[in-house]
Amino acid sequence: MIVEALWPVLPPGFRSRMVRRVIVTGAESTGTTTLALGLAEILNCPYVPEYGREYTEKRPPVASNPWRSEELVEIARVQNELEEEAARRSDNRWLIGDTDAMTTAFWHERYFGAYSDAVDAVANAQIRPYAYILTGDDINFEADNIREGGDERHELQEKLRTAIRATDIPWIEVHGGVDERLTQAIDFLETQSGQKIR
Repeated sequence: MIVEALWPVLPPGFRSRMVRRVIVTGAESTGTTTLALGLAEILNCPYVPEYGREYTEKRPPVASNPWRSEELVEIARVQNELEEEAARRSDNRWLIGDTDAMTTAFWHERYFGAYSDAVDAVANAQIRPYAYILTGDDINFEADNIREGGDERHELQEKLRTAIRATDIPWIEVHGGVDERLTQAIDFLETQSGQKIR
């Protein structure tokens, strides 16, 4: 294709608009990071980590310092910025994001019982993803030092499923073990792009 042939000489700002942004998302402990890293390796493209996890690991424990709404705004904003930086350096029109600002909006609803206009505005400013890959909640929940949504995992998963459907963005929900999920995701992306990936 013409775009692929010209890709190395296109300005970063133009490239960032043309990158196929694939967002891997799901409820807690559904294997989003494992899948996102695996896809980025296969596609040889930038990987955008989940900023919310990094932020949570650095902040004081919730028990002594409850979440504030503005923190979720900041997490969504930085997630968008990281995604944009990665899009500008993609060498082959692919980018894999481990979650996105839309998912952060769901966490605001979980913590505060309502969506935030401010978080929603940041989520709406996100460049439209090329595709969503939803990681199924058919694997066991593995607790760690920051995960706290085990009891609500299925409920959050259904909310994410409903929200993704409403976007009209192509998506797939993957299930099974790591290799099965990778295969399902790659087959989906090959179908969507008409491009052989591996």
